[in-house]
Amino acid sequence: MAPLDRRNLMTIVVTLAAAAAITLLPFPEVFSEDGVRMLAIALVGAVFWITECIPIALTGLVVILLQALVGIQPIAQGLGYIATPVNSIIFAGFIMATALSQYDLDRRISLNIVAGMGERTDRLLLGIMIATAFLSMWISNSAATAIMMPIALGIIKMARLPEGSSNLGRATLIGIAYAANIGGMGTPVGTPACSITIAFIDEMLGIEVGFLDWMIRAVPVVIILIPIAWKLLLLMFPVELDRIQGGTEAVRAELEDMGPADRGQRKVMTLFALAVILWIADSVLPLMSGWLYIASVIIALMFVAPGIGVVKWKDAAKEMGWDIFILVGGGLALGSGLIQTGVIEVIADSLSGLLAGASPYIIVTFLAFVTAMSITFFSSLTATSTTFVPVSIGLAMQLGMDAVPLAMVAGLASCMAFLLPANTPPNAIVYSANHFRTHEMMKAGLILTVLAVVVLSINANLLWFR
Repeated sequence: MAPLDRRNLMTIVVTLAAAAAITLLPFPEVFSEDGVRMLAIALVGAVFWITECIPIALTGLVVILLQALVGIQPIAQGLGYIATPVNSIIFAGFIMATALSQYDLDRRISLNIVAGMGERTDRLLLGIMIATAFLSMWISNSAATAIMMPIALGIIKMARLPEGSSNLGRATLIGIAYAANIGGMGTPVGTPACSITIAFIDEMLGIEVGFLDWMIRAVPVVIILIPIAWKLLLLMFPVELDRIQGGTEAVRAELEDMGPADRGQRKVMTLFALAVILWIADSVLPLMSGWLYIASVIIALMFVAPGIGVVKWKDAAKEMGWDIFILVGGGLALGSGLIQTGVIEVIADSLSGLLAGASPYIIVTFLAFVTAMSITFFSSLTATSTTFVPVSIGLAMQLGMDAVPLAMVAGLASCMAFLLPANTPPNAIVYSANHFRTHEMMKAGLILTVLAVVVLSINANLLWFR
C-alpha cells in the first residue's frame, strides 16, 4: 500500500477541507442537516478508497469515526458493522481457501480443467478461464488469479512467441482477470460485493437471501458470460497459433507428478462438499432464521477443529484477509448512514422521477450500466456495491418493483470490473506480467461491459422478477 508521502498527505488534507466546506453550502430542503454531513463523509470515503491515500481498510474506520463524531451513528453501532453476520461467510471462505491451498487442491482442480481442453489454443484459453471462474466462486478473486497465472504463463512460454507482445499473452492474461471477476459473482462467498448485497437486502427489506437462492440467479450469468468474454478476446486479439504443441502434455505431466489424491486431500474435498450442503440446506429445508450465517460459523469451526479439521488455526489466521472485514464493515456503515439520513431516499426519488413509466428492461439496464461503469470511478467492488445496492432497493420501492432482484442486479453489476488494471486486484495482478497495455484491456473491457449488462438485464427481466 502506498506510504503516507507528501502527495497522500495533501490528498487527505484537501479532501477533509472539501468535506467540511460541503457542510457549509446551501443544499435543497430535501436534504437534512445530517444528510448533508453524510454526503460529506461519503465524499471522504470515496476519495480515500479511489486514491488509496491511506489503506482501504482504514478508510472504513475513518467513515465509522466521522459518523460518530458528527452524531449520525454511535461508535458502537458503526463498529458493530465489522462484526456483521455477512463477514461470517467471508470468514468461512478464507478458511476453506486456506485448506484448498495448503493441500494443493486448488491447483489440482485447475490443472484438471485445463488438461481436459486439448492442445487447441482457443480451447486452452477457455479451459484457463473456466478454471479461474470456478476457483473464484469459492476463494478470493485475487487467490484464483494468483493460482492460474503460473499455469497460463507456462503455456504462453511454450508457444515461443515474442515475450510480452503476443496476442496469445494479451488474450490469456486479460482472460484470467475477466474470468476471476465474473466467477466471483456466482456465490455469496465469491466476492465481498455479493455478501454486501445480501446484507443490505436483509437490513432494508428484512428478507434473507439463501446461498442456493443466490446461485440460482447468479450462476447462469456466470455460465453465459465466460464464453462471451472468451470469444470476445479471441476476436479482439487473434492468437498467432492454432495449437500449442505439448501444452496439455505439460499440464498432465504436472498432474502425474502430483500423483493420486491422498488421504488429506480426500478429507478436504469431503469437508468442502459438506460445507456446500450446509450452505444450501436452508433453501430446501425449513431451517432457523439466519441459517446462512450459522452454517458459515459451523463450516469455519469444522475446518479447524482438532480431530475433525484439516488446517491449524495459526495457519488459517496467517491467510485471513482481516482488512476485508473492516472494509466490509466500513462500507455497510457508510450505506447505513446514507439510509438513516434520507440521502438514499432523495437519490431514489430523483431516479424514480427520471425512470417513471419506463419499462423494467430499461430500468434494469440503466441501473446495471451506471453501476458497472462506476467501478472505474470507485476502483472498488465494495465501495460500488455499498453505494448502488441501497439506491437500487430505494428505487425499487419507489417504482413498485420487486426490490430483491433489482438489488442483485446492482450487486452483480458492481463486479463487472473489466476496464482498467486498477479496478480490482485480479486486473492489477495480470497487468504486472507486462503482456498487455492499459488501453488494450480498456478496449476489450468496454465492449464486455456492454455485453455483460445486456446479459444481466435479460436474465433478470426474464427469470428474476415476479
